[in-house]
Amino acid sequence: MKKYISALVLLLGLSNISFAQETTDAQKELESIVDEGLVKFKSKDGKYSFRVGARAAVDGALYADDYTDRSSGAKFSAARICILSKLGNKVDFKLDMDFTSKSILKDVYLRWHSNKNGFLRLGNFTEAFSAENMQSSFDYPFINKSATTEAFGTGRSLGLAYRYYHPYFWAEAGIYSQKVSTEIKKGDMGYSASARLLGRVTRDDWNFHIGGSFNFRRPDANGFTNGSDDFNRTVNIHSCLESAIDDTRFIEASLNNVKNVIRYGGEVLANYKNVYVKGEYIGSIYNRERDWEYNFQSSLGSLLSTMFPTMESYKKFMGPDEAANFHGWSVEAGVLAIGGDYKYSNVDALMRRPKGKSLEFVARYNRTNLNDIIDGSWYYNGGFYTSALHQAFGIKNQSVAGGKVDTFTFGINYYITSNIITRLNYSYQKLDQQYSSTFREDKNLHSVQARVSFEF
Repeated sequence: MKKYISALVLLLGLSNISFAQETTDAQKELESIVDEGLVKFKSKDGKYSFRVGARAAVDGALYADDYTDRSSGAKFSAARICILSKLGNKVDFKLDMDFTSKSILKDVYLRWHSNKNGFLRLGNFTEAFSAENMQSSFDYPFINKSATTEAFGTGRSLGLAYRYYHPYFWAEAGIYSQKVSTEIKKGDMGYSASARLLGRVTRDDWNFHIGGSFNFRRPDANGFTNGSDDFNRTVNIHSCLESAIDDTRFIEASLNNVKNVIRYGGEVLANYKNVYVKGEYIGSIYNRERDWEYNFQSSLGSLLSTMFPTMESYKKFMGPDEAANFHGWSVEAGVLAIGGDYKYSNVDALMRRPKGKSLEFVARYNRTNLNDIIDGSWYYNGGFYTSALHQAFGIKNQSVAGGKVDTFTFGINYYITSNIITRLNYSYQKLDQQYSSTFREDKNLHSVQARVSFEF
């Protein structure tokens, strides 16, 4: 952890802490949001402000099923209350709660603006990883984020991070602990370090950025074996395939004995006037480590121990620990047919939400692969085996068959005002689950989804 903390301190040191008392770009954005609030307060000198807002979203979905039945219907996907407060020249606060979520608390943090181009943030917020992962659901041009981001996105965690936003450079790095929705049962909670780095050029008519992200995570422990929690770390990766209503996990992989997770990604974004394009790639490595001493001792007295009586022979037969590798990528584009041009956020390094009375057309292709089959394996009765002897003993290798999917999504968005939005999406998924006993017959999935969202 020391090296991650040192890196964060180094990044903070890039800024000039003693800056003039001028309003930063991030503070200007906050003030504009406060000014739009229905319930608000501002001191005469403008140093202190307070705003209470709310957000709600109603979704409807109609699914055309291939084999597995999905539940068409409607629901509230968001019902939020948000409090924003400016506390002097350098500090502000945000509290965001969603009463439709398992974890009510969303963004809960303090920001300290160290200079005109940067701020330090402490609390619960989205980890610095991937543009799609960091973009607000209210601002995102599609109803749902891609299957890749759902499977590999970092989401929100308790942490400390520093952001630096320059006209030609953008960076955020942080260290994080557990997610507030996670219940630690037994053993140490996990931790992570994330960073997103971009080079960019911003102009009035066009913008361009390119860069990448990195995330290292030690998963939460979920119990003790032989007095140790080091080997009882399980990670579940899944996606509901951009579904707003039904939560069927059509692609899913559960991995045991996960020592750590490394995620990495690249992104490129460009816009010219009323057109934008964006591409993202995310790869992930799940390093695994078995408790060899415990497993070997447990085998003693069995036929297996008779054939492999030493630790060395036992490990050789069982095979080395294999890292699981998964990946996904997406490309998307949008055009504003009515409503002017797209605007780029200098602070967030994301496209801004279009203004009111805008009509937008969007399209996206996404591929997500949760399969990692060890070379030379064969599949039999729900498992992968390395040899006939392994099959005879019922010893599966560490191949993972979580499935893969290609998704095509087309959308129409109308922004009645900047804060009242209607979205309509059609999605087609080509699913490959040849190793799944549950979803093997599902090949072609279709859905039509709609959302009405508003905030004040």
